[in-house]
Formats: sequence, structure tokens, C-alpha cells
Amino acid sequence: MIRKIYLIVLLSCFFITSQAANGDSIFNPWTIHTLRITYPYSTFYDSLLNTNTTDQYLMVSVDFNSEHYDSIGIQAKGNSSFSGPGQKKSFKLDINEFVNGQDIHGLKKLNFNNSFKDPTMMREKIVNDFLRAHGLPAPRTTYCNVYMNGQLWGLYTIVEAIDDEFCKRWFSNKDGNLFQGDPRGDLAWKGSSTQSLYEPNYDLENNSTANDWSDLIELINIINNTPTATLNTALEAKLNSSNFIKQWATINLFSSLDSYIGSGHNYYIYHDTITDKFEWIGWDNNEAFGNFKNGLTASQLLNLDMYYISTPTNSRPLCNNMLLNTTYKNAYNQAYCELLDDFSISYFEPKIDSLYDLIKSSVYADPKKTTTNAQFETNIDTTVFMSGPGGLDAFGLKSFIRGRRTSALASLNSHSVVCTNAIEEELASSHLQIMPNPTNSWVQIAFDHAYSGDITLYDAIGNVMNNYKIYKEYEYSIDLSNLSNGFYFLKCGDSCYKLIKI
Repeated sequence: MIRKIYLIVLLSCFFITSQAANGDSIFNPWTIHTLRITYPYSTFYDSLLNTNTTDQYLMVSVDFNSEHYDSIGIQAKGNSSFSGPGQKKSFKLDINEFVNGQDIHGLKKLNFNNSFKDPTMMREKIVNDFLRAHGLPAPRTTYCNVYMNGQLWGLYTIVEAIDDEFCKRWFSNKDGNLFQGDPRGDLAWKGSSTQSLYEPNYDLENNSTANDWSDLIELINIINNTPTATLNTALEAKLNSSNFIKQWATINLFSSLDSYIGSGHNYYIYHDTITDKFEWIGWDNNEAFGNFKNGLTASQLLNLDMYYISTPTNSRPLCNNMLLNTTYKNAYNQAYCELLDDFSISYFEPKIDSLYDLIKSSVYADPKKTTTNAQFETNIDTTVFMSGPGGLDAFGLKSFIRGRRTSALASLNSHSVVCTNAIEEELASSHLQIMPNPTNSWVQIAFDHAYSGDITLYDAIGNVMNNYKIYKEYEYSIDLSNLSNGFYFLKCGDSCYKLIKI
């Protein structure tokens, strides 16, 4: 009888498949990559700077670790990070700009960010990892030492591009419209007569031939013109509100105001063709931990109210109108409570310490960073002042987390919001990701909620190979290196997932 139950479970697993995600080998969290850029002309650096305004690519050759690629497109990128001091500018690579179909480990584009205004070089990775660990669409992030014509240019963060490959991996489709909310994607209503009224404030990243913005305009219409009492009913048909609300709560907790709730941009929104809903995608979190002041003092940033929205109050209609709707306000309160549970020094300190150990030698060796080694060391825990143009106080990572958690709890209390035990005890459903799959050694399981319970590993005929007891984890790694190659199955709750060892 037991064997029959196993076989039923295993048969059901054959209808659930999982693919290895492109780029997994790049975004290994414990690796610093090496990129060597080679160019044949002496004016390369000046020409590269010019591409930030011309929006054109230069052709270069690159060696990524031990792999050589010819005819790669390179372009300078960034706004405030580009105008900052020093030669170390952010840039992006387009791998198939000049050779159609060329990629690096399945990815067509890669962003290399210079950690502008961040002595620790960790802020962007910490926030992106936090979003992803909580099941929210955000780019994968890792590190790379970059050389230009043999000269060490410094340590960069590699940030995954938000493109069709990203959408396919997260949403299982890539054909819907992908908009970037830049330069001022405030989602304010400008009328329905023509899309030209919206085009200056957003970028359509794909489907340029059709160039049809009617779906975005419809969403903006619902946000701005639906009666408050029925907003949740109308908006649910066109927006994955749960995703957005959790992203909103996260950027509030990190006082990340170079975002929709602050400066009114730095996000992507994708029209999922399967659900017919827009999905909010986190982006450009390099000025989190209160590094983008938005006119606030250090004390105001550390004590940011949980409902903070940049003034004037009607400038961010999605947040403003959601807070006026009881259903959405309650959903935001719950998301804030849920995320605050992990927004603690016990959650972040081991991650910060591990990143410190990983990147320290590369930070010290970086010849073009605009901060000092002493600031890197100090800013892990303590606020430092960075002099020069636009000089500012940069909160220490650990001290910010401790202080921000205290102020967030005080904000909950001031608004009489009570976090329930139900949030603590919530078990994950069958929604999870397994990466990489196939694998030759280990797999990482990412849950969409904090999961507590058993995960059982079966072989192809239903024998139990191992059982893992998990308590409140968003990510969990399993070592398969000692197993024979072949098919295996992971049972989590009532669902089962096929796993391939190669």
C-alpha cells in the first residue's frame, strides 16, 4: 500500500517539470568573477563615456573567467552614478548586439554597477537578495573584478538584466509588454486620448514594432479613476497586487527612496500574458539603506513612517489610493509585518559577514573606487561621511538594520497595527523554485513563503533517499553530489517536483 502511494505521488511528478535557469553559473553567490575587456583603439574610454548619451554600443572582445567572446557590445550606463566622481563608471554588455544569438551562459545582457555612494559595495545585493528570498521578482546579483586592456578597473556588482529571459524565467512567458518606469513613471493619469502623453515618462523595452501602450494606460486608468471602495476589485484584474505590496513594504523598510515611493521611478512592470496581470519588478536598489535622501534628514530616514509616500500626497497614486482602500491597507499592514519578521540583525548579520569575507580583498585592491578601505571597514556597522561633491552620511549596514527595525516596530504601534501569529505560522504552499535543475552537485530551493515542514527526496522508483526537516526557511540547499546520476523527486507538502542529477 505504501509503495502504491509512492507511485501515485511519483506519477503526478512527471507532469511538473523544472528547467535550469540561464545564468545560474554566473550568479553563484560565493564567486567573484573576472571580466577582461579588450579594445583596439586608444580613445576607448572617452568613446565609452559618450555612449551614455548616444545610446550606442562599442564593439569589444571580452574574456569572462576562462571563456573568450568576440564582438560584444559595451555601453556606459547610469544617471547619478554616471555623473559621480572618478573613472569607474557603470556599464552594460549586450552579448548579441553584433552577433545574433550569442550569449554568455544563456544571458544576452549583463549590467556592471560601480556601487556608487556605497563604501560597503553590498547594498544593492543585500536588497535584491532579500526580495528574491521572499519570492519577489528582482535581479540576481553577484561580483566581478573588471580589467580594461589589462588594467584592473575595480570591483563591480553584476546585476541581471530585466529582459525577455528574465520574464520567461519568472513568469513562464516573455511576449507581454515590459515597461521601465523611467524617468518619472509615477502612474499618474494623463488621459486616454493618446499614448504620446505617457511616452516621456516610461520606456517600452520590447514589442517596439507594435508599440501598443493600451494595456499600461488601462492600468493607470484603473489606479486613478476607480472609486476607492471598489479599487481592490477592479485592480485585482490587472495587477498582481500582492507582489507590488510586498515590494512596496520592502523598499520602505530599507528606506530605499530612489524608488516609486520616493523619486517616482526605478522599477519595471511586466504584462504577464498567462494571467493577464501586470507584475512589479524591483530594480536599482543601489541607494537603499537611506543613501538617497529625498530631502529627508538622517533621523527622518531612520524613522521613516510605514506609510511614507513622497509629497505632494497625490504624486504616487498607486500607493495613495491603495492606502485609502481598506482591503489594500490591511494587505499592506500584513505584508509589512511579515517582512519585518526577517528584517532583523539575526537575519542579516551572517549574510553581511559572509559578503565581507568574500569581497574584502577585491575591495582593497580596487584602484578606482571613490571611497577608502577604512570607510569600507567602518561602514559595515557604523555611519561614515563621504566627502566630495554630494557628500553625505552613509548609514552603517548593521546599525541601520538595528535602528530601522526598532523604528518600524514603533511605526506599527503608532498606527495601532497588530502583527498576528498567523504570519509567523504560515506554511509555504507548493510554490517553489529549484535551481539549478539539472544539477551535478547541489540544488537551492526557494520558497515563496517561510516554509516549515519536511522535504523528502525519492529516487525514480519511490525509495526514500533522505528527509530534511526545515523550520521557517525561504531558501534551502541540498547536496546531491554523493547520489548517482538520474531522476529524483522532491516532495514538499502535497506537491512533488522532478529533479535531474547529471
